[in-house]
Amino acid sequence: MRYAVVDVESTGGKPGKERVIEVGIALMDDGVITDKFDSLVNPGVPIPPFVQNLTGITDKMAAAAPRFADIAQKVSSMLDGRVFVAHNVAFDYGFIREELRRAEIPFESERICTVKLSRRVFPGMGSYSLHKLSDALGLPDFKHHRALGDALACAEILKLAEAKDPERVRAEIRGGARPAFLPRGWAENDLERIPRMAGILRFLGRDGTLYLTSARNMRIRALALLASAKRGPLSSVHDGLRDIQFECTGSELLAKICTAVELACHRYPCNVSVCIPSDSGAPLPDMILFGAGRKDGEKSAILVRGGRVLGYRFVGEKEMLSVPVFESTMERFPENFNLAPYLRPALFSNSYRAAFF
Repeated sequence: MRYAVVDVESTGGKPGKERVIEVGIALMDDGVITDKFDSLVNPGVPIPPFVQNLTGITDKMAAAAPRFADIAQKVSSMLDGRVFVAHNVAFDYGFIREELRRAEIPFESERICTVKLSRRVFPGMGSYSLHKLSDALGLPDFKHHRALGDALACAEILKLAEAKDPERVRAEIRGGARPAFLPRGWAENDLERIPRMAGILRFLGRDGTLYLTSARNMRIRALALLASAKRGPLSSVHDGLRDIQFECTGSELLAKICTAVELACHRYPCNVSVCIPSDSGAPLPDMILFGAGRKDGEKSAILVRGGRVLGYRFVGEKEMLSVPVFESTMERFPENFNLAPYLRPALFSNSYRAAFF
C-alpha cells in the first residue's frame, strides 16, 4: 500500500473558515518512509495566541513562509494516488482539501483515521491522543504539535497496526462505504484492480454497457456507486452487473470530455441523455493543453486549433512533436461537437499547462 501520512497545524478548527499554518507529509510504501515534506505556511491572517503557544509558530515565522498556493502543486503531487492517513483524518483532510480547492486543484482520496484504527487494533488504551498513544506503544519521542513530527508519529502507529492486523487496516480505508453488491464472479479484493487515478469507468451487463462515467479517482467512484444498493444510477440493475472496465486517462479533463462525447453519441440504460453544452465565449486560442498522464514520465495533450478542440494523444515528458505530426497521430473528437465549454475552466487551473502556437 502507498500512503501519504499528513498533519496540518492551523489557526483554528474549521477548514472553511480557518487557515493552515504548517503542513507535514510523510510518504510510506510497504512500511518504509520514502519521502518527507514540511513547510510553514503564511495564512494571511493573524495566528491566535493560543495556537502560537501550542505550536510555537509565531506570526513572524509565518510571515516569512510561502502561501499555501505556492506549495499547492507540490502537496497535490505528493498526495496523488495515495491513501490519505492522519490522526483524526477529518480535520487534516478537510483543511488540505479546502486549501487545494482555493488553489483550484480538485482533490479526493481514500483515507484512514489512525484514531479509529487504533481503537480497534489497540483496544483498552487510556487515551488515543497522538502523544499519549505513542508513549503507550513505546514509540520514540517526537515534536508534538508540529506538522512533520506528528505525521511521522502517525506513520509509526500505522506501521504497528499493519503489522498486527493488516486486514483491519484495509477495512478502515475510506473512500466509499463497503460495497453492497459486486459484479458476478467478483470478490471485494477484485476492486483493487481499479487504479486510484483519473479515467473512465464502464459498468457492463450481459448485453453491453449499462453505465459510463468519468472520475478523478476511479476506485473511489466505483466504490461509491457499488455502495448505493437502493439509490444511485446502478440501483435498478445491480443483479445484472457482470463486469467493470476502466480506462486510465491521467487527466480528469480528458476523462470528462471523452465520456461526454460517448454519451452524446450513445444511450446507455443507467445514464441520462447528454447534450454537449453551447458555448458563447471568445474563440479558444490555438494551443496544446497538457495535463497529467497515465504514468510517470507521460503527459496527456489536447489539441485546439481554429477555436475547436480537435483531439488528444499521450506524449513523453520531453517528447517534441510538430503540430502536423501531433494531429496525424492523435485520437480525434467528432467535428460536430463544440467541446470548448469543457476546456475553458482548465485554462484557469494549476493542474494544466498550455503551449500556444
